[in-house]
Amino acid sequence: MELEILLFFVCSCLNAEWVDSRIRQKRGIIELAGAIHCGTGKSSLSYLAYGCYCGLGGHGIPKDQTDWCCHRHDCCYGYAERYGCFPKTHRYNWNCVSGNVKCDSTRDLCQKLVCSCDKELAKCLRKAPYNRKYVAYPNFLCGKENPPCKYYDD
Repeated sequence: MELEILLFFVCSCLNAEWVDSRIRQKRGIIELAGAIHCGTGKSSLSYLAYGCYCGLGGHGIPKDQTDWCCHRHDCCYGYAERYGCFPKTHRYNWNCVSGNVKCDSTRDLCQKLVCSCDKELAKCLRKAPYNRKYVAYPNFLCGKENPPCKYYDD
């Protein structure tokens, strides 16, 4: 019984974070789930093994617009890493306002870069169609050719 109460309390606390979309949050790779939820209204688990790039790793030609969003996000993290940032662990403040990720003002370059990557992913995923046929897509069907990140360089 005590375990059930503890689990209920933990789950209630976790769910409370999602109730008010204007709550200030700290971000790292774990909180990327918050940006996805903020921008799309979907659970980040919906994108965990989507296509060839959404989730861990990535290779091959992206399968659809959603997969291209994830490819671009991977490239963005790579760009941040070239500046000495650690996007998967870097934490910073942000807000979710009306379905949009708002990065807090900061002088820290890594915070700006990583928040921008996650913000753009959320915005891209919101606009992209979600095709169930690419959920749990087998990696061996992705191929070996990788589109370069230079497509996104400004």
